Amino acid sequence: MKKWLIASYNLEVGGIEKALVNLLKNIPQEYEITLLLQEEKGTLLEQLPQNIIRKTYTISKSRWKLLRKIYNRLHLIAFILKNYHHYDGAICYATYDIPSSILTRYLGKKSILWIHSNYVMAYRDSEKVKAFFDQRKISKFDQWVFVSEEAKKDLEPFYPMVKEAKVINNLIDFDEIKRKAQERIKEKKEKNTLLFVGRLEESSKGLFRLLEIMKQYQEQKIERHLWLVGDGPDREKYETYCQENNLHNVRFLGMKKNPYAYMEQCDVLMLPSYYEGFPVVILEALSLGKKVVTTIDVSCEGLNLKEYVYLTKREATKLQKTIDFALTDQGKKKFDCLTFNQLNLVKTLALLGDENEI
Repeated sequence: MKKWLIASYNLEVGGIEKALVNLLKNIPQEYEITLLLQEEKGTLLEQLPQNIIRKTYTISKSRWKLLRKIYNRLHLIAFILKNYHHYDGAICYATYDIPSSILTRYLGKKSILWIHSNYVMAYRDSEKVKAFFDQRKISKFDQWVFVSEEAKKDLEPFYPMVKEAKVINNLIDFDEIKRKAQERIKEKKEKNTLLFVGRLEESSKGLFRLLEIMKQYQEQKIERHLWLVGDGPDREKYETYCQENNLHNVRFLGMKKNPYAYMEQCDVLMLPSYYEGFPVVILEALSLGKKVVTTIDVSCEGLNLKEYVYLTKREATKLQKTIDFALTDQGKKKFDCLTFNQLNLVKTLALLGDENEI
């Protein structure tokens, strides 16, 4: 039986965490999987399969810097010595987490770094990109996995060895999505409702363009509604903009444990981001038969996204025209959930197998 360790931070609701839980649900039981978390907390913990072994690696958060550093260094050394090469392989699943990146390189006979976002687009600064990945010792890993082809190609000039990396899209739990979509919500469905689900943060999501479009609709007396599900550092700025412009067609619904019930009520899911890793929310909406307008193209092997979504430019005028077209058009292909999941599961299991299978 192959023994693998997967390291992450916690299982609070988030894109990386949801993707991790979906992956763990699909790995066959002939693999012995240990999930190593720094914080054993989060609403997604209850969704973990019973066969997954749980372990916790805690770090000190003492306000005394010297004491904290000494404890964490000794704890790290002791943990590595106790578990050195205990696993056939280890995956650092939370790209951002430095302790996970260190532990996985020592605890597994083979180490894999899972890269969930396009950090070149996120930082837009070569020195910051290099600093981020150098700190995580990217070159010390045996294998790399990207969740989008774009993220891989953008990082190749910085680290040529990632040309050998695999691209594996996140798996989706379609049965759970469809079940949760049937739950009732207090908000009443409105005609021509656009929905955004995610972090309310301008630098990556670019939501001010959506708000400007909603302002245009209201001034022109065109019936459109925007629901925003989520929270983030720029929520107050967005709310202030809506108040100053007296926008009645925008609703801030906050964080929701079950966003799928809101997807079920919308007409079009919106993802106007400047950059993303692999936006799971697109596939979640497609699995419910919803239209999707997005600026992000994550087409890859087995998935030509343009066949399923309304792909558009990032400019507000182009975005608005695409929204109007999507609301009336019926021409997109139906998304095959099962085929998509199976393709990416096969790629993942190849990573967990013998080296000659990869």
